[in-house]
Amino acid sequence: MNEQPVFAQIMEAIEADIMTGAYHVDGLIISTNQIAKLYGVNPTTAVKAVAKLTDAGVLYKRRGIGMCVAPGAREQITARRRDEFMAHTLKTVLAEAKALGMSVGELVDAIRQAESE
Repeated sequence: MNEQPVFAQIMEAIEADIMTGAYHVDGLIISTNQIAKLYGVNPTTAVKAVAKLTDAGVLYKRRGIGMCVAPGAREQITARRRDEFMAHTLKTVLAEAKALGMSVGELVDAIRQAESE
């Protein structure tokens, strides 16, 4: 079960759509009412997710049209996620490997093997 608040899960889903190219720079995203319906949440939750993405500079409002993907959004998302990966995920993996008595070399070999599968 995902422990993140629902609005944060929606934010991640929209960011994932930007990363995969489902949404393009200056392109419209679905409306907050459509987001609420899609995820089965209160429209206020959808509005909060979109507002936070707007505050972060990932989205912008095109007056009378809707919310659009901001220029540089993909790069911004990539940089933030990369920083989070390095700060949290990688440290967790390294700590677990150390607890299991794995050397860095063994861990690198395991990563290479997993990549080739």
